[in-house]
Amino acid sequence: MELSKNLIRKKIAILGAGVIGLSTAERLIEKYNDFNLAKFGPIDITIISEAFGVDTTSDGAGGLFRPDDRFIPGVDKQLVRKWATDSFKYFDNLLFSNEGGRAGVFQASGYQMFDDERIDPSYKDYVYQFRSLSQKELESFPRKFKYGYFSTTIAVDTRTYMHYLTNKLCLNGVKFLKKKLHTQQKFVSEHAEYEIIFNCLGFGSIEFCHDTKMVPIRGQMIRVKAPWIKHFYYTDDNCYIIPNINTICLGGTRQKGNSSLELCDKDKQDILNRCKELCPSLESASIEWEWVGLRPHREPIRVEKETIQPSANHEKNIIMIHNYGHGGNGISLSRGTCMHAVDLLLNSNSTYFLKYKLFI
Repeated sequence: MELSKNLIRKKIAILGAGVIGLSTAERLIEKYNDFNLAKFGPIDITIISEAFGVDTTSDGAGGLFRPDDRFIPGVDKQLVRKWATDSFKYFDNLLFSNEGGRAGVFQASGYQMFDDERIDPSYKDYVYQFRSLSQKELESFPRKFKYGYFSTTIAVDTRTYMHYLTNKLCLNGVKFLKKKLHTQQKFVSEHAEYEIIFNCLGFGSIEFCHDTKMVPIRGQMIRVKAPWIKHFYYTDDNCYIIPNINTICLGGTRQKGNSSLELCDKDKQDILNRCKELCPSLESASIEWEWVGLRPHREPIRVEKETIQPSANHEKNIIMIHNYGHGGNGISLSRGTCMHAVDLLLNSNSTYFLKYKLFI
């Protein structure tokens, strides 16, 4: 009961309705049920955000599981691998459950190719298959590469998955509130009812908690109809082709420091040219929709518990748990970091907590 007391008759606010916010709510409900707390009444969770569904950054994600600890700076490699393996296990279980289709989770195989030899990525240890490409395979592509690998991993159709999570949360009584969020101080002063707050605002944390470590990495992509493409393709110039359930995701851009949310015709043409060079059959593909968004990059990803002292409006301390700054790894690390964040709420002596405090 000691571990679960923070969930009993407490009002919980989750700020942000992207994949991190929704996954946090799902994890809280799981723990509430694990502790058999329904006898105290339903868990009281409200997700508060300015944007929901297709208006979130998560909606534009390609959804391919390939987190590499070399590109997640500032976080201890063991912790990154813990986040990643917990996430992979969750998606793998979902994939092979009777809800896998509704959740938009599936296996995907494909190629990553480079103009020079690379160190193998850390995710090779837990995806389904990983091997280096043969010379014959490298020579089979219209554009010639010197090195590459083939892997089978998990892919998530993010629009389908977000819809699945939202429906699941609604069935469990989670409330949703559309509201513009400004600063942490303003929110706490206006909402004395919440004793527990999860900050999953991503890029919104720049304003919310004045986090100067946050940096936008602008991404633009195109969704097309090309059902004949069955494999994913990545190259070292940010070109990618990722099959989802109903569309193919073509990208992309990684423009660090660029905060423009306007679609750029030059970027669009550049994406199409690079993808068609790699896969000429895309010439016959029809464009379904386009997207631009800002990856919320931070060094390090912030998963941290903060205690806010009482004020005139509050008789008790407020627990604020931050979980943001995933950059382009929001889908891949969503489950692992949310498990970590909820663990911080339930048990400050947890393995997650101790490891994180050692390396922050």
